[in-house]
Parts: sequence; structure tokens; C-alpha cells
Amino acid sequence: MSARSELRRSQGVVPFGVGAVIDFKEESLMSAGLDVWPMELTSGEQRAALIEACQVVDGRLADRLTAELGHPIRYFMSPAEAQERAAVGASTRLDRAPMPFVRFPNWYFCPRCRILKEIPWNAQSNGDILRCSNMGRRVEGKGEPCGKLHQKRRPTLAPVRFVAACENGHIMDFPWSRWAHKDAGQSCPADPGNLYLYSTPAAGLAGVRVMCVKCNVSNSMAGAFREDVLMEVFGQRCPGHRPWLGPQAAEDCANIPQTIQRGASNAYFAKVVSSILIPPYSAKIRQLLDRPDTWEEIISTTVDGAVSEQFLRARAKNLGVDAESFIKAVHERLGAKVATAGSEAGGEIKYRFDEYKAYLGPRPPHQERHDFDTVSHDSDVYGAIFGRLFERVVLVPKLRETRVLTGFSRVIPPEALKGAPAKLSINPKAWLPGFSVRGEGIFLQFRRSGIDAWAKKDSVQRRFQAIASRSNAVQRDRGLPTKPLSPATLLIHTFSHLLIRQLAFECGYDTSSIRERLYVFDGSETKMAGLLLYTASGDSEGTLGGLVRQGEPDRLQGTVQSGMRNAVICSSDPLCIESEGQGLFSLNLAACHACSLLPETSCEEGNLLLDRALAVGTPDEPDLGYFSDFLI
Repeated sequence: MSARSELRRSQGVVPFGVGAVIDFKEESLMSAGLDVWPMELTSGEQRAALIEACQVVDGRLADRLTAELGHPIRYFMSPAEAQERAAVGASTRLDRAPMPFVRFPNWYFCPRCRILKEIPWNAQSNGDILRCSNMGRRVEGKGEPCGKLHQKRRPTLAPVRFVAACENGHIMDFPWSRWAHKDAGQSCPADPGNLYLYSTPAAGLAGVRVMCVKCNVSNSMAGAFREDVLMEVFGQRCPGHRPWLGPQAAEDCANIPQTIQRGASNAYFAKVVSSILIPPYSAKIRQLLDRPDTWEEIISTTVDGAVSEQFLRARAKNLGVDAESFIKAVHERLGAKVATAGSEAGGEIKYRFDEYKAYLGPRPPHQERHDFDTVSHDSDVYGAIFGRLFERVVLVPKLRETRVLTGFSRVIPPEALKGAPAKLSINPKAWLPGFSVRGEGIFLQFRRSGIDAWAKKDSVQRRFQAIASRSNAVQRDRGLPTKPLSPATLLIHTFSHLLIRQLAFECGYDTSSIRERLYVFDGSETKMAGLLLYTASGDSEGTLGGLVRQGEPDRLQGTVQSGMRNAVICSSDPLCIESEGQGLFSLNLAACHACSLLPETSCEEGNLLLDRALAVGTPDEPDLGYFSDFLI
């Protein structure tokens, strides 16, 4: 089925990607798998038009995901735009199509008579299927049954708020009938129309009861959220339902499902990989060659590994690029070795190190600055104190970020999973859902000699070890490798939060619009200490501007100084500055909502691994902070 209500295209990837439950005005639907996306079900001209309109190209990210996922990933696809209401007789646009959804949860209840009704997973939204037609009532009383009311006066059914899910992403309807009879000591083949969900004066979940009027037994929802309580209903294994892939897509699973609320934050955790498009991948010719249709056309004309130069010149003319540059790029690509998993050794760290070098490298040629542009400044022009703390400031007037959904989990985040996240399709595809956003940013390179000298202080090491030991313990409990942490990691991450709060105050963006991207590692070949603060929008022209201007020499030093001075005192002090552990698993020290925490969209580490004392010091140890000189 397809939803009539519209979402923004980017929302179809995050936060309402494949497998996510979406609350529309009168119903609850789930985004369907990639197997039934329009570009998979169409053919001919319409398929070509949809791919042209929705294709997102990022060759560097495609190579990385090919190595990580173990099957070829050639490009990414954003959700299709919905059809506009066309005039009578007008032809529909081939590059637009409705996106697919399935109905979930399948159980609805009537807010008037409180009956529970199961609606098929593929039932369309039109018609009167969501109108209550019950001819009975749980308790006899005044008023006619819903089914005897005029059609337009019948109440609209509402989706139930309780479902069951497991860590591997499986999700299923709450077992209403079996739960109602759980403590009755008897079985009852309850027919449709026998179950009612109603409220009593009791507090909390004890006041929500499900009742079978056929055998007159009921059970409250108290205890439904207790760990492993559904083992009594489902047995020792999860049913493995994957409604986003269809009713026949269940798989074996050894987990025990847990009761969750339909709209709770733990009902869907997207696993998103992001990438900044950098040279040479940002060059126009490279992006054209990274398009599967263009490259396949070139490959199809090769004879003994060679391609006709006449054909390439004609193709370059059609694409509007310089013929000589196009021919050179084709020959370079034909001669390049096929990417293998070994080429991505180092994973995320190596991937970010390439971006780190791109910021510090030469500015792209004028004709190649549409998706990536940099303006570099030596830190000395920002002032003496600033120059001692930072090596370089790079303004990024134009950047393009690609965000791709590779899977998801439920109950716990993907980072805590011991296995693979839930699949987006029954069979692997050569593409993944993703979208591009354009924007601007400020890149700050810290002075490595200053970081190294500061990190050797005993007071710094003491605070760092307190957080590092807790982080390592959490990772061990999850069965995951420890994170590569250092004092520089905590410092740069905390500084990022403090500066984002100050930038939001000075340049007009709200804090949720500015994102951080950390470049911190102490490896011998990938040593880096940098930070990108950027804002990006799905608009074709990017953001409204203002962030880069705030990074100019006459502004940035004052912004950093103000941010550090504002961080000295928190409204929760002295509790905050003297804290020995805050946040999840006590992975923060002096950091709380009043001074350092940001919206979830801004932070890469889930508002953890923060300590403003490392940035500005404490009343007892003012020299502890890396930015203490700014406070004079």
C-alpha cells in the first residue's frame, strides 16, 4: 500500500527509513523494504526516469560499503517524490511515484466501544475499513452500538500503542488473545470481535486491561514490560517477523521479544553511514563516471580492454565536459585495480583521515568547487593565543554530505549489537537508500605540540582514565572492541559542544542545525586532531549562510573566547564541575544539559565522553584546561 500523507524525501531515509513505524493522522504505517520501492517494480522509461531523479552518487562511499557489506554497492537512491495532482487529461510524471508502506501494527481499537480489531497488513487506507462496525459492547449501557450509527458518525479506529520487538529488528503485534488468557488456566479460541481493551481507575499499566468476552476472562498490562515475560507466550524463541519485508519473510531468531511502545525511541535505531564528498570524487567528471548508467555504457563498448576515442569524445560532448579530461579519466579508471576489502583497511579511521587530508590540501580548481571548496587560513592571523592552540583554520564554503541507511535495530542501538543489523531487503541490492545535503562548515586543526604537552599533565590523565576505564568496561560488557580514546578525544569533543552552543547564539542557527564531525586519532600513519562544524540542508543550494562568515579572522577568536568563558560557570555548579560521573554509564564528568549537552542530531557520540574541565579547568585547578589562556 502507499500512504497518502507525504514526508520529506530525506525523512524516508532518516528517521523514517525502511522498517520504521510512522504515525500518520489516523493510522500507523511501516516503511516497506527495498524490494517494493518504485525503482524496483517499474521498468523501461519510468524506471530510467526514477533512477535519474533519485540517484545519489558518491563513489568513495560506495567503495567503502562494498568492502564492508561483502556485496557490490554501486550507488544510492533517495525516496521518490509523490505525484502531484495533475489537471484532467494531463500525463503523469514518470520521475515521480508513491512510496510503499505496510500496515503496522495490525491491531486497532475503538475509542468508543473499546473493541480490538485486526486489520490486514495490506489493507488500503481508503474506504471505511478504519470505521468501527462493532454491533456489541463490553458493558451494556445507554447508546447504540457503533455499528448501528450512521456511517459518518462511526468512530475511527486507533492503532494500539503496544507491540513486541527483539534486538535483531524483528517486530510483531502484541499477543492480545494469549495475554488475556495467560493466567486463566484455559484456552479459548477467541473469535474476532471478542477482545476489548479498556481502562480502569487503577494506576499505570495495571489500569489497562484486555478482556475476552467469550469466556469472560481478562488480564491487565501490568508486568507486560518485564524482561522475558513474553517467553510465557512465544516460548523460547522469537517469531522473527519482518513485516517491512512482507508476511512470509519471518526468519529464525533465538532472542526473546520484549514489549515496547509503538512510538518509543527504542522502537527503531537507524544505522546510518555518512560521508563528505572530497576530491577527486567531487570532480564533475568523476561523478559522471561513478554513475552506473554512464560507466556501463562505456564498458559495453570496450574491445580487448580498449574503448573507442571517437565514442568517448561524442559522449563527453553529450555530457557537457571537456573531451580530453574525460578521455584521461576513463583511461585512468580502466587501468585502476578493482577495489577489494583490503583497500579499506583501517575502516572509519582511514576513511576520515582521507577527509582530514582533503581539508588541509590545496583548494580545488575553480570549475570543481560546486560540491567541495576550501579557504585556508594560518592560525596566526586570529591572534597570538589562538595561534598557540590551533594550527590552521579552514573555511568550507561548500560541502556535500551523503547519508546512507545500511540497516537498523530495535531495543538497543546498532553499535551495541553482537550480530548484524536488520536487513533492508530480502535479497541484497546493488544500491542502498540515501540522500545528499549541501552546506558549509568550519574546520579547525589543533596544534599537535600543544595537545601533546597538555595531555601529559597528571590532572588531565587522571580525569581521562576515569572516563576511559568506564568506556572500556561498557564495550567489554557488550562484547565489542574498545574505542580508541585519548585525552585529545575528550577535549576536542567537549570543545565542539561548547563552540556549537556559542555559534548558535551568534550566527542564528539553532543548535540542532549544526553538526560535528570529529577527526581525532593518535595512530602513527593516521595521526589527526581536527574538528569540522557544519550545517547542511537538503535544498539544492545548501544552507542560508552565516557559519563560514563566523569563521573569518575578525570573528572566530572572539567566538571561541566567549564560548570558553561561558563554559567556566554552569548553572548546575558546583554539582556539575565536581561531578565524578554523569550521563549514561557515567561516561561524562563535568558536562550536563545546562552547559555542554546538545540535541541528538548534532553529536556523534550520543552526548557522552564529555568533560568541560578539560577545556576550561576547575576552580581548584584552573590550569587544567587546554583553553585556560583564553580566560585571562
